[in-house]
Parts: sequence; C-alpha cells; structure tokens
Amino acid sequence: MTSFQSTLGDEPGIAEELAKGQREISIAEFFEKNKHMLGFDSGARGLVTAVKEAVDNALDATEEAGIQPDIYVEIAEAGDYYRLVIEDNGPGITKEQVPKVFGKLLYGSRFHAREQSRGQQGIGISAAVLYSQLTSGKPAKVTSRTQGSEDAEYFELVINTDQNEPEIRTEKTTSWDRPHGTRIELEMEANMRARQQLHDYILHTAVVNPHARIELREPGLDEPMKFERATDQLPKQTKEIRP
Repeated sequence: MTSFQSTLGDEPGIAEELAKGQREISIAEFFEKNKHMLGFDSGARGLVTAVKEAVDNALDATEEAGIQPDIYVEIAEAGDYYRLVIEDNGPGITKEQVPKVFGKLLYGSRFHAREQSRGQQGIGISAAVLYSQLTSGKPAKVTSRTQGSEDAEYFELVINTDQNEPEIRTEKTTSWDRPHGTRIELEMEANMRARQQLHDYILHTAVVNPHARIELREPGLDEPMKFERATDQLPKQTKEIRP
C-alpha cells in the first residue's frame, strides 16, 4: 500500500475525532469572547456603548415615524452598579415585538434593507441588555406606549443565553406620562472613566442631528447637558436601492 493510500485509510478516524470537538456555541460564550468587538470589554466603554446603541435606536425610530426626536438619558449610581435610563418620544413598540427587540440578539428590521441606517445587525441594544444581565444579574426594564394607545406596556426581561430567546419575568399594562415612546432601564457594572467620551458622543450626536432635543443627566453634574433642537425640519427619508 502506498503512503497516499495509507493516509486515505486513516481519514475516517481523523474525521470522527474532529467531529467530537464540534459543538454549538451559546450566545453568552460568543459575547464573552468577543466583547472587545461589540464595545463591552470594560465598564467605562460598556456604559458609553449602551448609551450609543439606545440613542441611535431612538433617533432611527423617531425619524422613521416623522417625529422630532426628544431623547432623555440618565445615568445614576445604584449600589454597586450604575443605572442607565433612556427615553424617547418615538412611535413605540408593539407588545408582541418588545421582548424580541430587547431580548433576542440578531433580531431587527434593517438587516435585509439596502438603505443607509445607523444600525443593521440587530445586535446593539440586545447586546447592552446581555451585558447588563451578565454583570449585574438584573433584568432589563422596558416601557413602551404606541401612538393612540391609552396605556403603556411594561416588561422585565432577560435573554436565555442558550436559546437566544427572551425570558419575560414581568409583564403588565401601566400608565405613562408620555403619549408615545419607549423607555429602557438597565443596571450594569460600569464606571465614569470614559465621561469625556460620553460627553463627546452626546455633543456630536446633537450637532449632526439638529432636529433632535437631547438631555443627559449623570452623577457629578449639577446641571444636565441639554441640547435644544435647532431646526424643525427632519432629514429626508433614505430610500432603499437595488442590489
């Protein structure tokens, strides 16, 4: 038997050995190994990334609905963690979609749309929820009220990291003073070492979105950072292009 034939004869055994080492990777494992790519590799950077993802979502939602954005960001100390709250006056999210939007990675409406948008992968805000969950063990708290609804929907949820599916801990109808919009509250391990980066992001976002009103409250600031809208004119809607 030639050495070539001998090698061929061994191949099934090698393939079987290699197959034993193959397994499905959970969302938690993927997140843990790729936190640096997703922007959650430190408490300072993770806080800024979570703010960015939520604010970008708010801007997209309001613009798509033809609403002048009114965005509120609050960071507060909560024991050993930081609490992040972001509210917008967008069209709101339906009761059926809230758990999927916030509790399922790689879920979104823009991945297959061939048009310019701030986010496409469907991993941004749900990654912030997962980071919060893995560092504090606390569920995300989401309130959303759609246009024309008398009440808002309130959820407390986590991500099932084995199945990449939302697990709802609390679900109820509630009242909310905003006529429509979405609010998310997260607790996470974080720090304010990237304060200047956070301020730069808020400032630059306000500059390139003069139609938006943005307010930031955070520990150590006597007065909130406020950027009033400089124009009532919304940017033109982007159009999908052919491939």
